[in-house]
Amino acid sequence: MKLISILLFLTLCTTVIAQQVISQGNITLLALMENGTTQSGGVAVLALEIIPGHERVFLETYPMTKITTQASLRFAQQVACKELDIDCSHYDFLFTIQALPGIVGGPSAGGAATILTSALLLNKTLDPEMAMTGTINSGGIIGPVGGLRFKFEAADAAGIKRVYVPRGIKAISFGNKTLGLVEYGQSLELNVREVDTISEVLAQEIGRQFPLENQSLAIDERYGAIMHDVAEDLCDRTLNFSQNPLGHNATIAKNFTTRAETELARNASYSAASYCFRANVEYKRVIYEARNFSASVLTGQSKSLRIDAERSRAIIDNRTITTLTDLQTYMAVRERIDESLTLLDLVDADLAKGKLDPQRIGFVEERLFSAKTWSRFFDGSGASIEINPSTLQSGCTAKISEAEERFNYVKSVLPDVLEGTRKDIDLAYTFLNSGQQGLCIYTAAKAKAEADVLLGLMGVEEGRLGELIALKLRIAKTALMKAQEKDVFPIIAYSYYEYADSLQDFDPASALLFSEYALELANLDIYFHKRVDNDEKTTVWEYYWERWASAVAILLILLLLIFVGRSGSASARRVKKTLQAPPKRRLRGKKR
Repeated sequence: MKLISILLFLTLCTTVIAQQVISQGNITLLALMENGTTQSGGVAVLALEIIPGHERVFLETYPMTKITTQASLRFAQQVACKELDIDCSHYDFLFTIQALPGIVGGPSAGGAATILTSALLLNKTLDPEMAMTGTINSGGIIGPVGGLRFKFEAADAAGIKRVYVPRGIKAISFGNKTLGLVEYGQSLELNVREVDTISEVLAQEIGRQFPLENQSLAIDERYGAIMHDVAEDLCDRTLNFSQNPLGHNATIAKNFTTRAETELARNASYSAASYCFRANVEYKRVIYEARNFSASVLTGQSKSLRIDAERSRAIIDNRTITTLTDLQTYMAVRERIDESLTLLDLVDADLAKGKLDPQRIGFVEERLFSAKTWSRFFDGSGASIEINPSTLQSGCTAKISEAEERFNYVKSVLPDVLEGTRKDIDLAYTFLNSGQQGLCIYTAAKAKAEADVLLGLMGVEEGRLGELIALKLRIAKTALMKAQEKDVFPIIAYSYYEYADSLQDFDPASALLFSEYALELANLDIYFHKRVDNDEKTTVWEYYWERWASAVAILLILLLLIFVGRSGSASARRVKKTLQAPPKRRLRGKKR
């Protein structure tokens, strides 16, 4: 019984040791303070403890803070883990903000929280004379904030020497003066540094380098060959439509065709295919409107297209998926088929009301054709993957959660946006509940990207949109190269990256969206390959492992001591018994 009690006590000790803080630290936040109608700057301390757990994020604040602050800390944890490529599923993150009353809460702590989280995950300590302000956005981009004049003054008063701020905030105005950020900082003896991403801050503060940022992105040869065939399929169709007399006045279609020819000349096959698809849709619109179809004809076309779409869906649903390329192809093809079926539902609803929409019928025809030509990528080539339903289930749930967080954040600021994104999130739930986790991850990832686009635009001046697109493309390229380092070529992500690059001067809003898609879809492999962290990436886990191993070692030593002690006691009793006289002899001797 005594031994059992000791074992229980030692087990409890092991648990307590395992729950020790793995890493902890803090960073100075720069904030605005409100006192009635006046504003001033203030500083706050953001502390973080990382402990063993399940990737939960907790926040303790005094005084209470805004919901946007809480959301920004969650985003900070997610971005830090993703950008460092560290599996954080074994850790909980405990944030504490200590601030004076009157501090204005908001998302401006996101950048600093990301830097702090990154440093602690790498077991690094931040310089207490450093501070930063800025929101955190996808890809580790530091977003704009306000009140910099007051924040600089507060930093100076608090003894801060270096302040990191988001690039692109042009000047500080006060009275009749206007000074640049760096110049105003110098007047306060502050070293103000403008940055685009957290990687720049980590490089300067803790020496963490990201070498892939300056390398070239190589195109997978097999992808290039197949996508070229896909482009030819779609562009040959464009040529046929252009020769139809009814399509001679389709000016928009001709413009898309010209852009497609330009993209083919520079081997941008997906971009060429996309422009030819858009040209085909426009040709169909012009041709079908000129034909003046009757309701019966459109009804027949709708039925025929539905049969075709459902047959195609059944075929790909019955495929055996063994490679990541096959899985990505399935996602792309299935998305096009599902979109076609959704549009056919709208066509049928319109026909029931007596409304004719030949343009939508034409779009469905072209969408189904693109789905079939994308099926060229189904050939089983590439490295085999082991699809773990449990991993997919948790990945799907996590991705939906990320999409929900960002959707709700955007809706709290801009209530009238992202209606389509809400439908995508709901569709992801449908896929989750029906056991289609791969489609769930893909759909939720795109929904998250759509919300991230708006988050990244908040506070950005219209004149800087081009800079933001270029930055997002650079970060997406880095994400693609990270995937290639793991012998993975994300065909959908690369396609969107290439298309976003092509759209920059033509449709900047779409360019930003597709660059966000590329960034989000570049790391789908994490749900299908066991991640192997290198020495630097597992420093925190090593700390946890060492503590657990120490506890086990202590347990074994104490068990050994108990065993030796019990053995020693037994030996002593035997010796004592041997040296003593028998009871009767002792008594007789006593009589004498």
